[in-house]
Amino acid sequence: MANDESVLKEVDQELAEERQWAMFRKYGPAAIGAGAAVVLAVGAWQVWNARKDAGAKAEALEFRDAVELLEEDPSGGRTALEGLIEEHNSGYSLLAAFQRAASFARDGERAAAINAFRKIYQDGGAPKRLRELARMRAAYLSLDDGRDSVLNHLGDLAESESAYAPLAKEIAGLAALQAQDYETALSVFRTLSIDIGAPEAVRNRAEEFAALAASGKAGVNITGEMRIDDLLSVLGEAAEPTGEDGHTHADGEEGAHSHDEAEEGVTPDSGATSQPAESENE
Repeated sequence: MANDESVLKEVDQELAEERQWAMFRKYGPAAIGAGAAVVLAVGAWQVWNARKDAGAKAEALEFRDAVELLEEDPSGGRTALEGLIEEHNSGYSLLAAFQRAASFARDGERAAAINAFRKIYQDGGAPKRLRELARMRAAYLSLDDGRDSVLNHLGDLAESESAYAPLAKEIAGLAALQAQDYETALSVFRTLSIDIGAPEAVRNRAEEFAALAASGKAGVNITGEMRIDDLLSVLGEAAEPTGEDGHTHADGEEGAHSHDEAEEGVTPDSGATSQPAESENE
């Protein structure tokens, strides 16, 4: 009986080994291939990361050198930044675009700065928040070009749910104020001053701008430009009446009194009466 059990165990063991070999022959090559693929993938990923890190370090150094050159030689620095923008498509290239645009603005090259910021916000590959920031910078710089230009750069940013919307509204209000559309400016700034979603600094400025717009609406000259009414108030609406003796008489009695004193020989400075000629001879 014991011999039978040992024989059965040996048979079961051989059958199990045969099944394992059969499974290995069937699925072994695929398992080995999958393992090799995983090893290769991990190795490739590590190589790619290493190359990416090296490329990022190289871009960082290139960006730093361009910014440093920008302080010493603005033209050369902008050329270096432009090369970084064209050669790469990364965060550093976008930073380079902002640095280049800002350098134009610092140097008073307003048209060039506006065009540079326009390229940024028209770039569909740039992050949305950075495109919105570029819109605001371009709009603010174009205030001297008129309200239409400002609104064209802002687009629908002022009416959007963006975090930059309050700032965009402020710029739109400034454009209305500069265009002397005081009614619109007053409405924009009053609404903005009570907008709890706007930053506190924006609300405070809006109150001041609203007061300025209200003054302009009331007829106060807030532009600093000389107007006809202002000119007349300085020069007087008409010249003062002049007497026959060539003197201006603001008051008729005072003029007559002065004339009588002159005839009597009274000098305006001393108030003394001149002595007769006979006394001088004596």
